[in-house]
Amino acid sequence: MKIKSKKISKSILKKREQRRIKRENKLKFKEFVKKIKERDNYTCQISGKYLKDADPRALPMVHVLSKENYPSLKMDENNVLCLSFYHHKNSPLSPHLDGFVFVNWFKNKFPLRYKYLMRWLRKWQDN
Repeated sequence: MKIKSKKISKSILKKREQRRIKRENKLKFKEFVKKIKERDNYTCQISGKYLKDADPRALPMVHVLSKENYPSLKMDENNVLCLSFYHHKNSPLSPHLDGFVFVNWFKNKFPLRYKYLMRWLRKWQDN
């Protein structure tokens, strides 16, 4: 009895590779989020409220410069911080409600990170 060898097409191999890469990137991002939350001690950076034991959605990691507009900063530690869900979406300091107020708060609270991001933006605009 002969065993048929299955030929796997290039498109199937390509899709498998894409799925593998997507899984790896997802795991890397999860580890990155955990690292940031540990760095910020599971605390909202605006209110100072400790939220380690709360629902994980209560303390999202927020990008200062959006990951959609600046994908290369998606996993840059200087571009992220932890905010409670309220401060992320609804408070007067929310980056979604008033970006200008949020940036001024960020500049005062994290001057070194702010300078780093401003230098990065200048380089990005020059290119």
